[in-house]
Amino acid sequence: MSFVSPEFALLCLLFFPLYWGLAAQPRAQKALLLLSGYALYASWDVGFALQLLAYSLGIAALGQWLARQPTQRLPWCVAMVLTVGCLVFFKYAEFLRTSLVALSDSLGLSLPLPVWDVVAPVGISFLTFQAITYLVMVARQPTRVRPVQHVLLFLCFWPTLFAGPILRAELFFAQWDAGTPGRPRDSALALYLLVLGAAQKLIFATWLADTWVDPVFKSPEAYGAVSLLAAMGAYTLQIMLDFAGYTWIVTGLALLLGYALPENFRQPYLARNLQVFWTRWHVSLSSFIRDYIYIPMGGNRRGFSRTQVNVLVGMLISGAWHGASWTFVVWGLLHGLGVVAFNLYKQARGPVLPAWMAHGLTLLFVTLAWVFFRAESLAGAMAMLQGVVTQPMGWDSVPAGPFSALVALACAFGLLSRHAQALQTQVVNWVQAAPLSAVGAALVVCVFVVIALGPSGVPGFIYYRF
Repeated sequence: MSFVSPEFALLCLLFFPLYWGLAAQPRAQKALLLLSGYALYASWDVGFALQLLAYSLGIAALGQWLARQPTQRLPWCVAMVLTVGCLVFFKYAEFLRTSLVALSDSLGLSLPLPVWDVVAPVGISFLTFQAITYLVMVARQPTRVRPVQHVLLFLCFWPTLFAGPILRAELFFAQWDAGTPGRPRDSALALYLLVLGAAQKLIFATWLADTWVDPVFKSPEAYGAVSLLAAMGAYTLQIMLDFAGYTWIVTGLALLLGYALPENFRQPYLARNLQVFWTRWHVSLSSFIRDYIYIPMGGNRRGFSRTQVNVLVGMLISGAWHGASWTFVVWGLLHGLGVVAFNLYKQARGPVLPAWMAHGLTLLFVTLAWVFFRAESLAGAMAMLQGVVTQPMGWDSVPAGPFSALVALACAFGLLSRHAQALQTQVVNWVQAAPLSAVGAALVVCVFVVIALGPSGVPGFIYYRF
Protein backbone atom coordinates (compact mmCIF):
# COMPACT_ATOMS: atom_id res chain seq x y z
CA MET A 1 0.00 0.00 0.00
CA SER A 2 1.40 3.35 -1.03
CA PHE A 3 1.70 6.28 1.36
CA VAL A 4 -0.07 8.48 -1.21
CA SER A 5 -3.03 6.19 -1.82
CA PRO A 6 -6.58 7.08 -0.70
CA GLU A 7 -6.76 3.80 1.20
CA PHE A 8 -3.72 4.71 3.28
CA ALA A 9 -5.14 8.17 4.02
CA LEU A 10 -8.37 6.58 5.26
CA LEU A 11 -6.49 4.11 7.44
CA CYS A 12 -4.49 6.97 8.95
CA LEU A 13 -7.72 8.70 9.97
CA LEU A 14 -8.65 5.54 11.86
CA PHE A 15 -5.20 4.56 13.11
CA PHE A 16 -3.79 7.77 14.59
CA PRO A 17 -6.66 8.55 17.01
CA LEU A 18 -6.43 4.97 18.31
CA TYR A 19 -2.64 5.20 18.54
CA TRP A 20 -2.71 8.51 20.42
CA GLY A 21 -5.47 7.21 22.66
CA LEU A 22 -3.09 4.48 23.86
CA ALA A 23 -0.34 6.96 24.85
CA ALA A 24 -0.97 6.24 28.54
CA GLN A 25 -0.45 2.53 27.85
CA PRO A 26 2.98 2.32 26.20
CA ARG A 27 3.03 -1.46 25.87
CA ALA A 28 -0.33 -1.57 24.10
CA GLN A 29 0.66 1.36 21.91
CA LYS A 30 3.90 -0.29 20.84
CA ALA A 31 2.03 -3.52 20.17
CA LEU A 32 -0.33 -1.59 17.88
CA LEU A 33 2.65 0.00 16.13
CA LEU A 34 4.23 -3.43 15.66
CA LEU A 35 1.05 -4.97 14.26
CA SER A 36 0.45 -2.00 11.95
CA GLY A 37 3.95 -2.37 10.50
CA TYR A 38 3.43 -6.03 9.65
CA ALA A 39 -0.09 -5.40 8.35
CA LEU A 40 1.16 -2.65 6.05
CA TYR A 41 3.98 -4.84 4.78
CA ALA A 42 1.55 -7.73 4.25
CA SER A 43 -0.62 -5.44 2.13
CA TRP A 44 2.11 -5.79 -0.52
CA ASP A 45 2.55 -9.52 -0.05
CA VAL A 46 1.87 -11.79 2.92
CA GLY A 47 5.04 -13.68 2.08
CA PHE A 48 7.04 -10.48 2.52
CA ALA A 49 5.66 -10.08 6.04
CA LEU A 50 6.62 -13.64 6.93
CA GLN A 51 10.11 -13.11 5.51
CA LEU A 52 10.42 -9.89 7.51
CA LEU A 53 9.43 -11.72 10.69
CA ALA A 54 11.94 -14.51 10.11
CA TYR A 55 14.67 -12.02 9.22
CA SER A 56 13.98 -9.88 12.31
CA LEU A 57 14.01 -12.91 14.61
CA GLY A 58 17.36 -13.86 13.11
CA ILE A 59 18.78 -10.37 13.69
CA ALA A 60 17.53 -10.43 17.28
CA ALA A 61 19.18 -13.82 17.87
CA LEU A 62 22.45 -12.62 16.32
CA GLY A 63 22.35 -9.56 18.57
CA GLN A 64 21.95 -11.77 21.65
CA TRP A 65 24.90 -13.90 20.50
CA LEU A 66 27.07 -10.83 19.97
CA ALA A 67 26.18 -9.55 23.43
CA ARG A 68 27.10 -12.85 25.09
CA GLN A 69 30.47 -13.13 23.33
CA PRO A 70 31.56 -9.52 22.72
CA THR A 71 35.28 -10.34 22.39
CA GLN A 72 34.87 -13.19 19.91
CA ARG A 73 35.17 -12.60 16.17
CA LEU A 74 33.04 -15.58 15.12
CA PRO A 75 29.64 -14.10 16.12
CA TRP A 76 30.44 -10.87 14.30
CA CYS A 77 31.59 -12.64 11.14
CA VAL A 78 28.54 -14.89 11.11
CA ALA A 79 26.24 -11.93 11.71
CA MET A 80 27.65 -9.94 8.80
CA VAL A 81 27.72 -12.92 6.42
CA LEU A 82 24.10 -13.81 7.16
CA THR A 83 22.84 -10.21 7.09
CA VAL A 84 24.56 -9.23 3.86
CA GLY A 85 24.03 -12.72 2.44
CA CYS A 86 20.25 -12.30 2.62
CA LEU A 87 20.52 -9.08 0.63
CA VAL A 88 22.74 -10.74 -1.98
CA PHE A 89 20.45 -13.76 -2.24
CA PHE A 90 17.24 -11.82 -2.71
CA LYS A 91 18.51 -8.88 -4.73
CA TYR A 92 21.66 -9.84 -6.61
CA ALA A 93 21.54 -13.60 -7.22
CA GLU A 94 19.96 -13.36 -10.67
CA PHE A 95 22.15 -10.37 -11.59
CA LEU A 96 25.28 -12.32 -10.65
CA ARG A 97 24.03 -15.36 -12.57
CA THR A 98 23.37 -13.44 -15.78
CA SER A 99 26.69 -11.60 -15.48
CA LEU A 100 28.61 -14.84 -15.05
CA VAL A 101 26.80 -16.46 -17.98
CA ALA A 102 27.53 -13.44 -20.20
CA LEU A 103 31.19 -13.50 -19.16
CA SER A 104 31.52 -17.22 -19.84
CA ASP A 105 29.85 -16.82 -23.24
CA SER A 106 32.27 -14.04 -24.17
CA LEU A 107 35.15 -16.38 -23.31
CA GLY A 108 33.72 -19.18 -25.43
CA LEU A 109 32.75 -21.25 -22.41
CA SER A 110 29.42 -22.71 -21.44
CA LEU A 111 28.39 -22.10 -17.88
CA PRO A 112 24.85 -23.39 -17.34
CA LEU A 113 23.55 -21.84 -14.14
CA PRO A 114 19.97 -22.29 -12.91
CA VAL A 115 17.67 -19.28 -12.98
CA TRP A 116 17.09 -17.74 -9.54
CA ASP A 117 13.34 -17.14 -9.42
CA VAL A 118 13.37 -15.00 -6.27
CA VAL A 119 11.37 -11.85 -5.63
CA ALA A 120 13.15 -9.36 -3.38
CA PRO A 121 10.98 -7.97 -0.57
CA VAL A 122 10.18 -4.27 -0.88
CA GLY A 123 12.82 -2.09 0.78
CA ILE A 124 15.26 -4.92 1.50
CA SER A 125 18.26 -2.63 0.88
CA PHE A 126 17.08 -0.20 3.57
CA LEU A 127 16.14 -3.04 5.92
CA THR A 128 19.59 -4.61 5.63
CA PHE A 129 21.45 -1.40 6.47
CA GLN A 130 19.17 -0.71 9.43
CA ALA A 131 19.80 -4.23 10.72
CA ILE A 132 23.53 -3.65 10.41
CA THR A 133 23.29 -0.50 12.56
CA TYR A 134 21.68 -2.58 15.31
CA LEU A 135 24.31 -5.34 15.16
CA VAL A 136 27.14 -2.79 15.15
CA MET A 137 25.59 -1.01 18.14
CA VAL A 138 25.47 -4.27 20.10
CA ALA A 139 28.98 -5.29 19.02
CA ARG A 140 30.34 -1.96 20.28
CA GLN A 141 28.27 -1.85 23.46
CA PRO A 142 26.91 -5.30 24.40
CA THR A 143 24.84 -3.82 27.22
CA ARG A 144 22.66 -2.10 24.62
CA VAL A 145 21.29 -5.40 23.30
CA ARG A 146 17.51 -5.34 23.00
CA PRO A 147 14.74 -7.87 23.67
CA VAL A 148 13.25 -9.60 20.66
CA GLN A 149 10.09 -7.48 20.61
CA HIS A 150 12.17 -4.28 20.50
CA VAL A 151 14.13 -5.52 17.50
CA LEU A 152 10.94 -6.59 15.74
CA LEU A 153 9.45 -3.12 16.15
CA PHE A 154 12.65 -1.37 15.06
CA LEU A 155 12.87 -3.37 11.83
CA CYS A 156 9.17 -3.05 10.98
CA PHE A 157 8.82 0.63 11.93
CA TRP A 158 6.59 1.44 8.99
CA PRO A 159 7.58 5.05 8.20
CA THR A 160 11.05 3.80 7.18
CA LEU A 161 10.11 0.25 6.18
CA PHE A 162 9.83 0.70 2.41
CA ALA A 163 12.32 3.35 1.32
CA GLY A 164 14.05 4.82 4.33
CA PRO A 165 15.55 7.10 5.33
CA ILE A 166 18.00 4.70 6.94
CA LEU A 167 17.11 4.87 10.63
CA ARG A 168 19.99 3.92 12.90
CA ALA A 169 19.31 1.78 15.93
CA GLU A 170 21.00 4.30 18.22
CA LEU A 171 18.61 7.07 17.20
CA PHE A 172 15.51 4.90 17.37
CA PHE A 173 16.21 3.41 20.78
CA ALA A 174 17.46 6.69 22.22
CA GLN A 175 14.00 8.12 21.56
CA TRP A 176 12.42 4.96 22.92
CA ASP A 177 14.44 5.17 26.15
CA ALA A 178 13.75 8.89 26.57
CA GLY A 179 10.05 8.12 26.71
CA THR A 180 9.27 10.74 24.05
CA PRO A 181 7.35 8.58 21.52
CA GLY A 182 3.65 8.01 21.90
CA ARG A 183 2.25 11.44 21.24
CA PRO A 184 2.70 13.67 18.17
CA ARG A 185 5.72 15.95 18.22
CA ASP A 186 6.16 19.11 16.15
CA SER A 187 2.65 18.72 14.73
CA ALA A 188 2.90 21.93 12.71
CA LEU A 189 6.10 20.74 11.06
CA ALA A 190 4.54 17.31 10.44
CA LEU A 191 1.56 18.84 8.60
CA TYR A 192 3.84 21.06 6.53
CA LEU A 193 6.03 18.13 5.51
CA LEU A 194 3.04 15.94 4.65
CA VAL A 195 1.51 18.56 2.37
CA LEU A 196 4.86 19.51 0.83
CA GLY A 197 5.80 15.89 0.16
CA ALA A 198 2.43 15.03 -1.36
CA ALA A 199 2.57 18.08 -3.64
CA GLN A 200 6.13 17.33 -4.74
CA LYS A 201 5.30 13.73 -5.60
CA LEU A 202 1.73 13.82 -6.87
CA ILE A 203 1.83 17.09 -8.80
CA PHE A 204 5.34 17.86 -9.95
CA ALA A 205 7.30 14.58 -9.96
CA THR A 206 4.43 12.74 -11.62
CA TRP A 207 4.02 15.43 -14.30
CA LEU A 208 7.74 15.36 -15.06
CA ALA A 209 7.69 11.58 -15.39
CA ASP A 210 4.60 11.41 -17.59
CA THR A 211 5.43 14.37 -19.82
CA TRP A 212 9.18 14.13 -20.31
CA VAL A 213 11.12 11.40 -18.54
CA ASP A 214 9.25 8.17 -19.28
CA PRO A 215 8.52 8.68 -23.00
CA VAL A 216 11.97 10.05 -23.88
CA PHE A 217 13.98 7.50 -21.91
CA LYS A 218 11.83 4.73 -23.40
CA SER A 219 12.64 5.67 -27.02
CA PRO A 220 15.54 8.16 -27.12
CA GLU A 221 16.14 7.54 -30.83
CA ALA A 222 12.74 9.09 -31.62
CA TYR A 223 13.59 12.49 -30.12
CA GLY A 224 15.84 15.40 -31.03
CA ALA A 225 18.72 16.67 -28.96
CA VAL A 226 16.63 19.37 -27.29
CA SER A 227 14.06 16.85 -26.07
CA LEU A 228 16.83 14.55 -24.81
CA LEU A 229 18.40 17.38 -22.83
CA ALA A 230 14.98 18.39 -21.51
CA ALA A 231 14.33 14.81 -20.36
CA MET A 232 17.69 14.69 -18.57
CA GLY A 233 16.92 17.94 -16.77
CA ALA A 234 13.40 16.72 -16.03
CA TYR A 235 14.71 13.54 -14.42
CA THR A 236 17.15 15.56 -12.33
CA LEU A 237 14.13 17.41 -10.96
CA GLN A 238 11.90 14.34 -10.80
CA ILE A 239 14.15 12.17 -8.67
CA MET A 240 14.72 15.01 -6.22
CA LEU A 241 11.02 15.87 -5.95
CA ASP A 242 10.04 12.19 -5.82
CA PHE A 243 12.51 10.96 -3.22
CA ALA A 244 12.56 14.14 -1.15
CA GLY A 245 8.77 14.19 -1.32
CA TYR A 246 8.68 10.64 0.00
CA THR A 247 11.10 11.59 2.75
CA TRP A 248 8.97 14.57 3.82
CA ILE A 249 5.86 12.37 3.94
CA VAL A 250 7.40 9.64 6.09
CA THR A 251 9.15 12.19 8.30
CA GLY A 252 5.78 13.84 8.92
CA LEU A 253 4.15 10.49 9.65
CA ALA A 254 6.94 9.56 12.06
CA LEU A 255 6.51 12.88 13.88
CA LEU A 256 2.82 12.11 14.31
CA LEU A 257 3.90 8.79 15.85
CA GLY A 258 6.24 10.68 18.16
CA TYR A 259 9.54 9.79 16.48
CA ALA A 260 12.10 11.98 14.69
CA LEU A 261 13.79 10.61 11.57
CA PRO A 262 17.29 11.52 10.39
CA GLU A 263 17.65 14.36 7.93
CA ASN A 264 17.97 13.05 4.39
CA PHE A 265 18.21 16.14 2.13
CA ARG A 266 19.97 19.49 2.51
CA GLN A 267 19.32 21.17 -0.85
CA PRO A 268 21.87 19.02 -2.72
CA TYR A 269 21.48 20.80 -6.05
CA LEU A 270 22.97 23.94 -4.52
CA ALA A 271 26.27 22.12 -3.90
CA ARG A 272 29.38 23.56 -5.57
CA ASN A 273 31.32 20.30 -5.73
CA LEU A 274 30.57 16.59 -5.54
CA GLN A 275 32.07 16.24 -2.10
CA VAL A 276 29.51 18.69 -0.73
CA PHE A 277 26.78 17.13 -2.87
CA TRP A 278 27.21 13.85 -1.02
CA THR A 279 26.82 15.56 2.34
CA ARG A 280 23.42 16.83 1.14
CA TRP A 281 21.93 14.08 -1.06
CA HIS A 282 20.41 10.99 0.60
CA VAL A 283 22.27 11.88 3.76
CA SER A 284 21.22 8.77 5.68
CA LEU A 285 22.84 6.59 2.99
CA SER A 286 25.97 8.67 2.44
CA SER A 287 26.59 8.92 6.19
CA PHE A 288 26.04 5.15 6.53
CA ILE A 289 28.62 4.50 3.79
CA ARG A 290 31.01 6.90 5.55
CA ASP A 291 30.59 5.51 9.07
CA TYR A 292 30.18 1.79 8.38
CA ILE A 293 32.32 1.27 5.27
CA TYR A 294 34.64 4.19 4.44
CA ILE A 295 35.98 4.84 7.98
CA PRO A 296 36.41 1.12 8.88
CA MET A 297 38.40 0.73 5.64
CA GLY A 298 40.78 3.43 6.91
CA GLY A 299 39.00 6.58 5.78
CA ASN A 300 41.60 9.28 5.20
CA ARG A 301 44.03 7.98 7.82
CA ARG A 302 46.29 5.96 5.51
CA GLY A 303 47.51 8.52 3.05
CA PHE A 304 46.06 10.34 0.08
CA SER A 305 46.20 7.45 -2.40
CA ARG A 306 44.51 4.97 -0.07
CA THR A 307 41.87 7.57 0.70
CA GLN A 308 40.93 7.79 -2.98
CA VAL A 309 40.66 3.99 -3.18
CA ASN A 310 38.36 4.04 -0.15
CA VAL A 311 36.24 6.75 -1.78
CA LEU A 312 35.90 4.70 -4.97
CA VAL A 313 34.95 1.55 -3.07
CA GLY A 314 32.39 3.43 -1.00
CA MET A 315 30.77 5.00 -4.06
CA LEU A 316 30.73 1.70 -5.95
CA ILE A 317 28.93 0.09 -3.01
CA SER A 318 26.52 3.02 -2.94
CA GLY A 319 25.77 2.51 -6.63
CA ALA A 320 25.36 -1.26 -6.41
CA TRP A 321 23.19 -0.88 -3.28
CA HIS A 322 20.57 0.89 -5.38
CA GLY A 323 19.94 -1.97 -7.75
CA ALA A 324 21.12 -5.16 -9.40
CA SER A 325 22.16 -3.58 -12.69
CA TRP A 326 25.36 -2.37 -14.30
CA THR A 327 23.72 1.03 -14.77
CA PHE A 328 23.81 1.59 -11.00
CA VAL A 329 27.40 0.35 -10.78
CA VAL A 330 28.43 2.82 -13.49
CA TRP A 331 26.50 5.60 -11.76
CA GLY A 332 28.35 4.91 -8.50
CA LEU A 333 31.67 4.66 -10.34
CA LEU A 334 31.10 8.00 -12.05
CA HIS A 335 30.44 9.72 -8.75
CA GLY A 336 33.43 8.01 -7.17
CA LEU A 337 35.70 9.14 -10.00
CA GLY A 338 34.19 12.62 -9.78
CA VAL A 339 34.96 12.92 -6.07
CA VAL A 340 38.49 11.57 -6.63
CA ALA A 341 39.02 14.08 -9.46
CA PHE A 342 37.89 16.88 -7.17
CA ASN A 343 40.28 15.69 -4.45
CA LEU A 344 43.14 15.58 -6.96
CA TYR A 345 42.26 19.10 -8.07
CA LYS A 346 42.42 20.31 -4.48
CA GLN A 347 45.65 18.41 -3.89
CA ALA A 348 47.19 20.13 -6.93
CA ARG A 349 45.99 23.50 -5.56
CA GLY A 350 44.01 24.30 -8.70
CA PRO A 351 42.47 27.76 -8.93
CA VAL A 352 39.25 28.35 -7.03
CA LEU A 353 36.39 28.53 -9.52
CA PRO A 354 33.76 31.27 -9.34
CA ALA A 355 30.73 30.13 -7.36
CA TRP A 356 28.41 30.15 -10.38
CA MET A 357 30.85 28.05 -12.42
CA ALA A 358 31.46 25.53 -9.64
CA HIS A 359 27.74 25.19 -9.07
CA GLY A 360 27.01 24.83 -12.78
CA LEU A 361 29.69 22.20 -13.38
CA THR A 362 28.57 20.18 -10.36
CA LEU A 363 24.93 20.24 -11.44
CA LEU A 364 25.89 19.31 -15.00
CA PHE A 365 27.90 16.31 -13.80
CA VAL A 366 25.07 15.17 -11.52
CA THR A 367 22.54 15.52 -14.35
CA LEU A 368 24.62 13.48 -16.80
CA ALA A 369 25.27 10.79 -14.20
CA TRP A 370 21.53 10.53 -13.48
CA VAL A 371 21.12 9.26 -17.06
CA PHE A 372 22.73 5.96 -16.04
CA PHE A 373 20.64 5.83 -12.86
CA ARG A 374 17.39 6.20 -14.83
CA ALA A 375 18.16 4.19 -17.98
CA GLU A 376 17.04 0.57 -18.17
CA SER A 377 20.40 -0.51 -19.59
CA LEU A 378 23.86 0.78 -20.41
CA ALA A 379 22.87 0.82 -24.08
CA GLY A 380 19.87 2.99 -23.27
CA ALA A 381 22.01 5.42 -21.29
CA MET A 382 24.54 5.70 -24.10
CA ALA A 383 21.73 6.25 -26.62
CA MET A 384 20.54 9.22 -24.55
CA LEU A 385 24.01 10.74 -24.27
CA GLN A 386 25.04 10.07 -27.87
CA GLY A 387 21.74 11.40 -29.17
CA VAL A 388 22.49 14.82 -27.71
CA VAL A 389 25.50 15.02 -30.06
CA THR A 390 24.41 13.01 -33.09
CA GLN A 391 20.68 13.70 -33.45
CA PRO A 392 19.19 16.92 -34.86
CA MET A 393 18.19 19.63 -32.42
CA GLY A 394 14.52 19.05 -33.19
CA TRP A 395 13.17 22.37 -31.98
CA ASP A 396 10.12 22.05 -34.22
CA SER A 397 9.03 18.85 -32.47
CA VAL A 398 9.38 20.20 -28.93
CA PRO A 399 5.94 21.01 -27.44
CA ALA A 400 6.05 24.69 -26.49
CA GLY A 401 3.68 24.49 -23.52
CA PRO A 402 5.34 21.57 -21.68
CA PHE A 403 8.81 22.93 -22.46
CA SER A 404 7.93 26.36 -21.04
CA ALA A 405 6.42 24.68 -17.98
CA LEU A 406 9.61 22.64 -17.49
CA VAL A 407 11.80 25.75 -17.67
CA ALA A 408 9.49 27.60 -15.27
CA LEU A 409 9.50 24.68 -12.84
CA ALA A 410 13.31 24.45 -12.95
CA CYS A 411 13.67 28.19 -12.27
CA ALA A 412 11.11 28.09 -9.45
CA PHE A 413 12.81 25.07 -7.92
CA GLY A 414 16.22 26.77 -8.02
CA LEU A 415 14.83 29.92 -6.41
CA LEU A 416 12.84 28.14 -3.71
CA SER A 417 15.76 25.84 -2.88
CA ARG A 418 17.74 28.85 -1.73
CA HIS A 419 14.96 29.95 0.62
CA ALA A 420 13.48 26.58 1.58
CA GLN A 421 14.43 26.73 5.25
CA ALA A 422 13.13 30.28 5.69
CA LEU A 423 9.87 29.33 3.97
CA GLN A 424 9.47 26.28 6.18
CA THR A 425 10.04 28.33 9.31
CA GLN A 426 7.46 30.93 8.26
CA VAL A 427 4.80 28.34 7.44
CA VAL A 428 5.38 26.35 10.62
CA ASN A 429 5.23 29.53 12.72
CA TRP A 430 1.94 30.47 11.05
CA VAL A 431 0.45 27.02 11.66
CA GLN A 432 1.44 27.21 15.33
CA ALA A 433 -0.01 30.69 15.81
CA ALA A 434 -3.12 30.55 13.59
CA PRO A 435 -6.57 29.50 14.85
CA LEU A 436 -7.40 25.84 14.39
CA SER A 437 -10.21 26.73 11.97
CA ALA A 438 -7.80 28.64 9.72
CA VAL A 439 -5.28 25.78 9.73
CA GLY A 440 -8.04 23.31 8.93
CA ALA A 441 -9.33 25.43 6.06
CA ALA A 442 -5.82 25.83 4.63
CA LEU A 443 -5.24 22.09 4.92
CA VAL A 444 -8.50 21.33 3.08
CA VAL A 445 -7.52 23.73 0.28
CA CYS A 446 -4.08 22.12 -0.04
CA VAL A 447 -5.57 18.63 -0.16
CA PHE A 448 -8.08 19.73 -2.80
CA VAL A 449 -5.33 21.28 -4.94
CA VAL A 450 -3.16 18.16 -4.72
CA ILE A 451 -6.09 15.93 -5.67
CA ALA A 452 -7.17 18.23 -8.50
CA LEU A 453 -3.70 18.57 -10.03
CA GLY A 454 -2.46 15.07 -9.21
CA PRO A 455 -2.75 11.92 -11.33
CA SER A 456 -5.86 9.77 -11.55
CA GLY A 457 -4.06 6.69 -10.23
CA VAL A 458 -1.53 6.05 -7.49
CA PRO A 459 2.03 6.53 -8.82
CA GLY A 460 4.86 4.50 -7.34
CA PHE A 461 7.88 6.06 -5.66
CA ILE A 462 11.23 5.68 -7.41
CA TYR A 463 12.98 4.37 -4.32
CA TYR A 464 10.43 1.62 -3.73
CA ARG A 465 12.58 -0.32 -6.22
CA PHE A 466 15.46 -0.46 -3.76
